[in-house]
Order: sequence, then structure tokens, then C-alpha cells
Amino acid sequence: MKEKSIRDILFFFEAWLFLNIAKLMILFFPFKKIAGKIGVPQFETEHENQTNETVVEVQIAVRRGVKFVFFSSKCYDQALASTFMLKRRNIPSTIYFGLNKFDRQLSAHAWVRCNRVIVSGKKGYEKYTPVAWFGTKPK
Repeated sequence: MKEKSIRDILFFFEAWLFLNIAKLMILFFPFKKIAGKIGVPQFETEHENQTNETVVEVQIAVRRGVKFVFFSSKCYDQALASTFMLKRRNIPSTIYFGLNKFDRQLSAHAWVRCNRVIVSGKKGYEKYTPVAWFGTKPK
């Protein structure tokens, strides 16, 4: 088994913290208030081929952090946590909110894309039609 570096551990704790903050935001604030913190409405970042190693580290950290939060983590809080972590590092990303109708049931999903990498919410995202997206611009 690969030994975890200090960097991996710090990423894990940051992801865990942002997952919990995201869940609290979802519970206590309306979407309109959250939307102001996640990016520019209807702005989409580039689909470049290059991938920053940090993007993959964020992806892995959020996936690990989900296993240790005090609640059932869903795509929305994972997408917010991923967005906050990328934004903190000045890495442009786009968070998408999509809808689909499965057997007369309306279903929603959130995912984050950075360049060509789906950072969070990858499972089944292509089945959803994006209805809103928010992109972050580098400083």
C-alpha cells in the first residue's frame, strides 16, 4: 500500500472541512446566496487538454473525505467542496447543475469540470442536461 504524504493528508483534511462547510451552506442558505460564492453564472471555463496534478489531488481528496463526513454526502456538497478547493488554488473550473427525467421522476445532479477532467460527480453526469453552470475565472 502506498504511504500517504503530508500533502495527501492536508488535502484530505481540507476536503473533509469543505465537505462539511458545503453541507451546512446547503442546509442553511438559499441557492441564490450559494451561487454568489461559486462563480460567474453561465460562464464556462476552457476544455484544455492539459491537467494540473493538483486537480487530480483535489479529486482524490474529496473522494476520500466523503467516507468520513458526519452525514450522507451527495453530489451537490461534493461539487461545492471541489469548487472551493480549486478556487482557493486559483484553478479555473465549472460547476454544472443538471436535470433528467427517469421513469417520470425528475432527477438532479451536480458535477465539476476542470479542463477535460470531471473532478466530482463523474458517475452518470452525461445523462443529465445542464440547466445552470458557474465558472471561475483565474485572478
